[in-house]
Amino acid sequence: MAQILPRDQVGYRRLGTHACALVAVVGLALVGAAFATPASPVELRIARDGDSESNRALPAQVPLPLGPLAPMPLATVGSRTQGADQIQALAFDPRRGLPQWLRTTRDTPLWSGADLAASTVGSLPAGDSYVKPLGGFIDTRVQVYFPGDEGHAAAQAWVDTANVEPSAVPAWVSPTSLGAPQLPAAPRRTGDAPPPDTTAIHIAIIDDASGQLIYGEQPNTEVPQASTTKIATTIVALERSPDVSRRIKVTISATAMANRDGSSTMGIEPGRSVSLDTLLHGMMLPSGNDAAEQVAVALADSREQYVDWMNLETAALGLKNTHFVNPSGMDAPNHYSSAYDMAMLARYAMRNSVFRDLAGTSRYTSDGFPMANLNRFLDLYPGADGVKIGFTDAAQKTIVASATRDGHHVYVSLMHSQDLVGDCTALFNWVWDNFAW
Repeated sequence: MAQILPRDQVGYRRLGTHACALVAVVGLALVGAAFATPASPVELRIARDGDSESNRALPAQVPLPLGPLAPMPLATVGSRTQGADQIQALAFDPRRGLPQWLRTTRDTPLWSGADLAASTVGSLPAGDSYVKPLGGFIDTRVQVYFPGDEGHAAAQAWVDTANVEPSAVPAWVSPTSLGAPQLPAAPRRTGDAPPPDTTAIHIAIIDDASGQLIYGEQPNTEVPQASTTKIATTIVALERSPDVSRRIKVTISATAMANRDGSSTMGIEPGRSVSLDTLLHGMMLPSGNDAAEQVAVALADSREQYVDWMNLETAALGLKNTHFVNPSGMDAPNHYSSAYDMAMLARYAMRNSVFRDLAGTSRYTSDGFPMANLNRFLDLYPGADGVKIGFTDAAQKTIVASATRDGHHVYVSLMHSQDLVGDCTALFNWVWDNFAW
């Protein structure tokens, strides 16, 4: 068993020198490229003059240069200054594609809608606030998700593009981000006891405050993740549809799913309606595949689009070894993750207070559905507060477990375990006994 150190990825760009005679040609080429459709496997819906649609949706984010950008002729605000014929340039043009993250460059109001008559629902300070574009934009506003911080709750809102700029993944999301501000130090090893023997093949232990991997065994190996998939399904739902009271007409049959592939279900059937809150509990507690599928088809234009959103989520979090092809976690080709990625995904999701409540709930009844959490670790380990278990034939038993002691929050992620409670208990006890903050 080996101590796994945090990964550090650095990219370098090498620029060749050119003869002076080519400068003019290169300049013309760059100007032409600025007005060309961005090279991307995703076809973007571009706002054009005369287009009657006001709210355009980008199905995926595309890479953009980071930091302040040069003025773009296609992205301007029509306000003139001091009577002069000057146009204020935006930081970026959403019609060319959206970055995975945006950073505030000035105090930024959070708006309830895209139109100018919308009301403010909060404000973010300049410089240290990050938002994640959701794809919608109109004129000079972009729809975003703010993950929350110590002073502000998570929220879905609209921001003015003049107030933000493309950014790298925030340091608190991915501690390997280049140029990241200083984060809390990782806990230091104070004991010499070896890590306990467990039945799990893949292990990742993450410190919440620093985001550092403090111990791992094959933590980055791509393996089936089973129903820990629903961590992604749930946080995507909360980001894109934060009103959990909304009613959803049921179109998925739990009976049909269970008969077809042995799915675990919460028991929904067509012909009734339930709240999104009920479905989210149905995913996180009894691990209902029917609930996961219903959320996907109800919140997106298609199941495929919802799965695309899940994959965009992992890309925005800087997770390299995860790919989804369904919202439930059933075994399928190209559906995989790693112990490290699932721990980091859970760490991000637990920042959302609604998700934390879901992940830490043992029993719940809603819309006539009594539900019990299959994660027995919640009730058996002091300080346990989440997050999700899973099982399939290929994955065997999987879990991302969360526990807090003396104010220190740690995640243990296990893949291919035979004893989730026993393995997690041994590993958490080893962390508390052999590390100090």
